[in-house]
Amino acid sequence: MHACLVIRHGAAQDRADSGLDADRALTPEGAEQMRAIAAGLAVVDGSPDCILCSPYRRARETADIVSAAFGGTPVVELDALQSGAAAGDILAALAAALRGDTGGVALVGHEPDLGRFVSYALAATARSFTSLRKGGACLLEFPATPRAGNATLEWALDPEHLVAVGDAAAASAAASASAKRSG
Repeated sequence: MHACLVIRHGAAQDRADSGLDADRALTPEGAEQMRAIAAGLAVVDGSPDCILCSPYRRARETADIVSAAFGGTPVVELDALQSGAAAGDILAALAAALRGDTGGVALVGHEPDLGRFVSYALAATARSFTSLRKGGACLLEFPATPRAGNATLEWALDPEHLVAVGDAAAASAAASASAKRSG
């Protein structure tokens, strides 16, 4: 089985100075929220072997934040994940990335592309029946060879749930450290 963590980029600028959609950066608030989300992701999911991301700036910035939370997981930009990507192209890129002994991969991209990809992976349908909020994520499990319709949805979490998980883990760690110091 191969894990595929699917993450939508965080909140981004409405418009880049260049006017190009690909140049839109995460807002300061979006980057801060993604750090909190990434802390939650690090609790609920084992570290992927690599993070594949859209070459768009907001997706790359999101992938870099997630990478840091996972202890420096390598990030690779992939044209198949740029805005407007086809579900079949994303699945083909994922299948290529999962060849060999790869345990798992994370994908960072855009909506509605990720929703279409998840729908295609789960039910082999070109019609999307799900979507991810900015900073939202889900975990798919694929058998040895990923194909349309052969994924299993392990979980799907909205950003506020991932932040809550990360906050709870941090509070638990702080309480444990405090107990060790006083005991």
